[in-house]
Amino acid sequence: MSETIGCDASWHLMHSQPSLLLNYFDPSRGFAGQINTLVSRFQTVQAVCQQGEGPVRLTELRNALAFHLVRMSRWWGFDFCPLGLTGVRNPHFMSYVKAHAARSVEDDALLDLFTMQRHMHVGDPGHILVLGRDPDSSGTLSIFYGVDGQKSFRFTTGANGTALAWCRHSYPDFASAWLAAWTYHCPAGTVCANMREHLAAEREHAWARTWHRQHFHRSGGSLLVRLYLDAMGQLSACQSRFGRAAFESIVNAIAFRMVRHAVERQISIAGLLEEGAPQQMSRRVVDVVRQRARLYVARSIDALQRPKLEALIENAAP
Repeated sequence: MSETIGCDASWHLMHSQPSLLLNYFDPSRGFAGQINTLVSRFQTVQAVCQQGEGPVRLTELRNALAFHLVRMSRWWGFDFCPLGLTGVRNPHFMSYVKAHAARSVEDDALLDLFTMQRHMHVGDPGHILVLGRDPDSSGTLSIFYGVDGQKSFRFTTGANGTALAWCRHSYPDFASAWLAAWTYHCPAGTVCANMREHLAAEREHAWARTWHRQHFHRSGGSLLVRLYLDAMGQLSACQSRFGRAAFESIVNAIAFRMVRHAVERQISIAGLLEEGAPQQMSRRVVDVVRQRARLYVARSIDALQRPKLEALIENAAP
């Protein structure tokens, strides 16, 4: 990506800081909006850096955004290729990541854990790097999260003033640990009326993990239609607010990819649906796909990218 979307270095230094874009300890904010915005800001900041227009602080911001792309790939468990996603060759991209880590002890420790493990007991599930305390946990019990030597996420619910005793279960991504922690924490009160909701959310996030992992995969034609129908089926089966929100975003993302694919191939949305649907789709389905694509752009795409993508959707032939 070579354009800077009209934003200069000063704007990015004020508005593109990772702390403004990401909330690692609240998975209810969703996956797609955060990662799409992070990718967009890295690309636009990188474009400004390549033009030689930015101060040293902008280079540091680019490096920080690169680091957080790596961190998010581990946090949410999605497949990540720097060259394919950002256009930056892998060695150059990792040089940005390492330059950032060299300026932050905490980020260097986390990067080391997920790579060389020079500071960890390699592969030891009992050696755990503490990530932090859940900001929503309060009272006599606090929830803490960590990553162990096997690169799995862990949690513990510790009483004030006591040593941390980590739950023996491990989880492949942070959201899984977060959901499990709140399920475990639930009975600590007098009555947990939402236990069914908690358990459903854990189950439905396990379904969503596969979709998150493939978020940046490219698919086309009839496969996109089949993916859309599969995701719609899982959305209809969701029983928790967390699961429904996740699958609404997943379905909307596929709808957007369908519309974009139809535009790229210069065919109608209806024509694309006919290629992959087991039966003829009604005009209403075409309208729903377009509306879901609009929702995806509005809710899950960086504001810097929205105008051109909104125009793409409106130009798609029904």
